[in-house]
Amino acid sequence: MRNTALIYHKRYLEHDAGPLHPERKERLIEVMNFFRENGILDKVKLLTPEPCTDKDLLMVHTEEHIRYIKELCEGGGGIIDADTIAKPQTYEIAKLAVGGVMLAGEEIVKGNLDNSLALVRPPGHHVTEDRAMGFCYFNNVAIMIRDVQMNLGLKRIFLLDWDAHAFNGTMEIFYEDPSVLNVSIHQDPRSFYPGTGFMEQIGKGDGKGFTVNIPVPIGTGDPDYVYILNEFVTPVVRDFRPELIVISSGIDSHISDRISGLSLTENGYGKMTGILLSLADELCSGKLVIELEGGYNLDALARSNYNIIQELLGISPGFEIKGKVRNSTIEIINSLKEILREYWRI
Repeated sequence: MRNTALIYHKRYLEHDAGPLHPERKERLIEVMNFFRENGILDKVKLLTPEPCTDKDLLMVHTEEHIRYIKELCEGGGGIIDADTIAKPQTYEIAKLAVGGVMLAGEEIVKGNLDNSLALVRPPGHHVTEDRAMGFCYFNNVAIMIRDVQMNLGLKRIFLLDWDAHAFNGTMEIFYEDPSVLNVSIHQDPRSFYPGTGFMEQIGKGDGKGFTVNIPVPIGTGDPDYVYILNEFVTPVVRDFRPELIVISSGIDSHISDRISGLSLTENGYGKMTGILLSLADELCSGKLVIELEGGYNLDALARSNYNIIQELLGISPGFEIKGKVRNSTIEIINSLKEILREYWRI
């Protein structure tokens, strides 16, 4: 069995975006209860994080953005946009979420543990350097990546985001940076939030070719995601040779989650985790960090994370993937190979 860290803090439950908001405390309550009932908490190393500092936030965000969130919360909170509401405690809990993902990365890079799952909230992948949006206040995973680069000396990091929504904030932060291979599989943004994440968006300047957007149509499911990982993502990652693999794990691409039209199942998330873990074993001594982004159907969220952590622990029963790869998926990958062939051996 592998040495797996589970990052969690009970204060994550204090973040409250409103009584009808889908990003609610029950998301983590359900997952932790499911883990407890199925003996997972006896198998992992449960770590309790500290909040990050303002200096940590400055590795990614502008002073103006940090000050805006802090002062908004100190003033009693307010509406940032239609999806993103700040309350008095939001600033501190958002910093605790950043601290949780930073701890997940640091423990793995330092070699203290094999891999980690950070069960944090609020999520973060929609936040740019200077703008909060999409349920997010600070970009948890981007700050963690900068932390292990600036403070622990890593030079090449591969990030895969399988949330239903494109990772617009993370993409923008690393868009000109060749030290981060940034890949997102998400629902076609032509009719889906945040309206960005097209195949043609491949980076800029020195970072050209290091951003990969894989937009997929409604109904895309397990066999398609496995095909995408095996036939396209894996060869690119092998060419890049990362020192750490990071997954931004949104479970809102589950077939039972009404926020999207995608069709992954809990077996799909388990299988994908296994593929990425094998790749981490091959390329970077098994160093794999998974952090929670979206996912709003409580049962799907709990069961999917259960399969994910079984894979991380090395106790997975193996996950059967049913169905055939769609023609649309094959066409998307063929198009991406044409777009990116000059940058990668694919």
